[in-house]
Amino acid sequence: MKTIYSVDLPTAYGQKKISVISGDVTKLSRRIDLLTTSAFARSYEPIEGTLFESLMNIGVDIYALVNSAIFDLRETSNVWLSDKISTEGVPFGRIGCIEFDYVYKEGGFTVDEQKLLGSIRSYFYMLDIATASGARIKSVAMPLLGTGSQSLSGNLMVTPLLNECAAFLKRNEQVEEVLFVERNESKAETFTNAIKASYSLLKESSAVKIQKGADAAPLVFISYTTKDRNLADNLCAKLEAKGIKAWYAPRNVEGAYAASIAAAIEKASFFVVILSRETMLSEHVLNEIDLAFQRLPNNIKFKPLRIDTADLAPAFNYYLSRQHWMDAHVPPIEKRLDEFVSSIVSEAGEI
Repeated sequence: MKTIYSVDLPTAYGQKKISVISGDVTKLSRRIDLLTTSAFARSYEPIEGTLFESLMNIGVDIYALVNSAIFDLRETSNVWLSDKISTEGVPFGRIGCIEFDYVYKEGGFTVDEQKLLGSIRSYFYMLDIATASGARIKSVAMPLLGTGSQSLSGNLMVTPLLNECAAFLKRNEQVEEVLFVERNESKAETFTNAIKASYSLLKESSAVKIQKGADAAPLVFISYTTKDRNLADNLCAKLEAKGIKAWYAPRNVEGAYAASIAAAIEKASFFVVILSRETMLSEHVLNEIDLAFQRLPNNIKFKPLRIDTADLAPAFNYYLSRQHWMDAHVPPIEKRLDEFVSSIVSEAGEI
């Protein structure tokens, strides 16, 4: 086992730790309270080369653990948490799992990525309830979920995992560390680079300093609701990897919240709004749209990104009915985000 990277996270409960380790998670040199796994929904077969095969080889019966789970939220959230593991020699006390649903799109079955992002959040909230109910969990280990037999893009998974992990450590009094354990050292290095650039882990002053660079680059204002934060973060990272400076709250807010948002929209060349069911309930997003709308037709370009099939609420329809938007609800989400970013990069070159 090799520690690739480790970072301390200040919280109200003291310093917490996030680490990246290269090696086999079933061969940890010390005991971990919880191992997090991932699976296709209701499928825990020990397929060759998978974590479930490794668990079977050390005597762990996943089906037995599911059947005796202390939390079984598969019907509503696709997550579960086992009772204590009694098998001698196993280097972790419990197993938790995040499961992936299928959807049929574009001539075949694929993972429902949008639902998966919600399941990741639900998993950490389940751990909050577990620790509040008396489960002793101070350390959590997990591989880079979904990038094995599920074949999800590591880039798609990194942002929500880090966001939810950081938020979890900050609010949970008991848990002290999260270890991301990846057998492939190259993947571990890639994940480390993502942690170093993570908006959830960077100090605010550093993040602001980064954003003040490259003043000549077109500025993209990203409007979104809190529930869509993971997608907003992914989108922002992709834009800035292409040299397009992005602004979004709360990362870039300086001074008074409303004044900072108004000033950013005034400077923006593009106004991106992430449209979802949650967006239709947000007065804050509607206010941002109204501010941007006042700068039409020549001073700002509207770039709506629709991430589900919810109808536009009447007020949103008033502003956006004549705007061209991109539908990103058809999997794979990462491909849709890349296409969306490419369209902005292309238009930015014309400014």
